[in-house]
Amino acid sequence: MKRHIALYFVIGLIGLMSCQPKETKLYVASINDMHANIDNFPKLAYLVDSLRTAHPDLLLFSAGDNRSGNPINDRYEEPARPMAELMNAVGFNLSTLGNHEWDSGVEALRNVMKVAQFPFVCANVTFDDTLNMPVEPYVVIERNGLKIGVIGAIQLGLNGLPDFHPNKASGSHFRPVEEVIPEYLYLRDECDALFLLSHCGFEEDMELAEKFPQFDAIFGGHSHTLVNDNTLSNGVLVTQAMNRVKYLTLSTFTFDKKGKMIAKESHNIPVGTIQQRNPDVQAMVDGFNDNDVFKQVMGYNDAAIDDCYECLGCLMADADLALAATDMAFQNYGGVRFDTLSVRPILLKDLFSLDPFDNELVVFNMTGQEVVDFLAVSFFTDHGPNYCAGCTYSFSVDDEGQMTDCKVTLADGKPLDLEKTYKVVMNSYMSSAFDFPHEDPGASLFRTSNEALSEYLSAHPHINYAGLTRVQVR
Repeated sequence: MKRHIALYFVIGLIGLMSCQPKETKLYVASINDMHANIDNFPKLAYLVDSLRTAHPDLLLFSAGDNRSGNPINDRYEEPARPMAELMNAVGFNLSTLGNHEWDSGVEALRNVMKVAQFPFVCANVTFDDTLNMPVEPYVVIERNGLKIGVIGAIQLGLNGLPDFHPNKASGSHFRPVEEVIPEYLYLRDECDALFLLSHCGFEEDMELAEKFPQFDAIFGGHSHTLVNDNTLSNGVLVTQAMNRVKYLTLSTFTFDKKGKMIAKESHNIPVGTIQQRNPDVQAMVDGFNDNDVFKQVMGYNDAAIDDCYECLGCLMADADLALAATDMAFQNYGGVRFDTLSVRPILLKDLFSLDPFDNELVVFNMTGQEVVDFLAVSFFTDHGPNYCAGCTYSFSVDDEGQMTDCKVTLADGKPLDLEKTYKVVMNSYMSSAFDFPHEDPGASLFRTSNEALSEYLSAHPHINYAGLTRVQVR
């Protein structure tokens, strides 16, 4: 009898143990800086569908810059609506705001957010009440009995604004990320997981992780960095998936039966290697692409340009120089939106993809010294060198990342005269966002850099910029 009682006890204990809650896993897929690469969305949709089959409670986040890079989306009748509809179809759960979300203005941003079937979060921006912007500082999501807090954030430049044209900021007000985050850290005590959905750039994300270890993970964007799997800073998992829908990051968070996080990991999945496509999303993309306007041939590229922003930046500078008839032209590093162009006809779509911003051209009378100072300020502000026409230049970089010992040579082979005055053309983003010393306030040509490219290709229907170098780092 005692033997039977003992057996019943063991069986009961095993049954009780089998009923105890096991470890819980939370899966988050994150992507950033998609820049309207709608052509990769059918593969992305298939990949997300597959992940949801394995993990039905998967969360899908975007770390901003959903738009700006494809005129099919950016110049749609309702700017950026195609991306919003495609993100709806794929089933995004959340997005933060990237700097390029403002590229068509704040009202266009509001309109596209109303199309989106997912919320936008950004804690360090507020808007005038009259705009009725549907943006919250954070959200709390429930999954598998877990409460997940997600705070949004966007980078600010030296001028206190994100990296967009200052005239796009109407009704938008920004505060430093480090100043705002402490106001929401109470969520740490209310949630099982606390995430930052950040459009601040990899280096700043790593610093934020050091300052705020209360976060379990930072899903990042803005710097277009492919962050290695399982990258930790002060115990915080930091991710970023390059740009243009090339990668998707899958992060896994493991909780014990008491709801305490006990493990975290991330893994980058290349989207381009996916062979299958979601047919419904493919049909949507085909419909958006069915636009003959952007198939217009503007010129011909005679030599392949491979991984060379400078080549295409110099093309843009040459176009500005030709239209403005100045001594020099400068094109900012961040304004060149792709780096590869095969031997083929150049379409209107290519032109607007290379330069999607509709910036006006501005002419300044600048001394040689002001030109040198401008190049130094631009290099630090835009995190890269200006590309140029009408000159070449070389420089060194000091330990603090500042341009030093800049030497400019004019097109006629003569060195830049620091005391002489030159006519210089640049786009209105550079003239407004870069805080460089200049006496002349500048004069707009009321012509855009897009128009300059169009006219330049009309006058030079065959181009060859492969391997071109006008800027040298010593």
